[in-house]
Amino acid sequence: MLSPHPTWPEVLYSEVRAHASHLQPSWPERLRARLFATRYDQQVDEGLTPLPGTALAVHHARLTAPKERADLSHALRLVMSDAEGTWNGMNPRIPVRISAVRQVADVVDAVVQRLDQPLPVRARGMARLRILLADGRGPLYRSGAGSLNAAMRGVLAAL
Repeated sequence: MLSPHPTWPEVLYSEVRAHASHLQPSWPERLRARLFATRYDQQVDEGLTPLPGTALAVHHARLTAPKERADLSHALRLVMSDAEGTWNGMNPRIPVRISAVRQVADVVDAVVQRLDQPLPVRARGMARLRILLADGRGPLYRSGAGSLNAAMRGVLAAL
């Protein structure tokens, strides 16, 4: 038989949501958001909804901030310049798959343009892009690790 009264977790969650505007993330939550950014990127990509004041909420807000957009746009420009040049061995970055990047240059350019526009972006797309750029075993850097075209189109659609 169902009770007409809410359960304790429902009551607590409704209280947190009711006072969400008053919650400011503590410094430990902000530190966790920085230290475990990769984990939070995965959680955002999976669609988890952040509760106010949590490290995930801090990370979620940072993903859509103008500085993060500019940083990721710059990182994609570096990927394109690496693909256009020749690898001389002195570059400290992991070498990209030149042929794959050249094949998806139009999609990369579309993502860069989207990041440079003043329109808002979704955190999920930003998280996907961060995961793609950071995964040294992914399709951007290794053959046989999936389709870079599909990954970049997924990022563009999620933005």
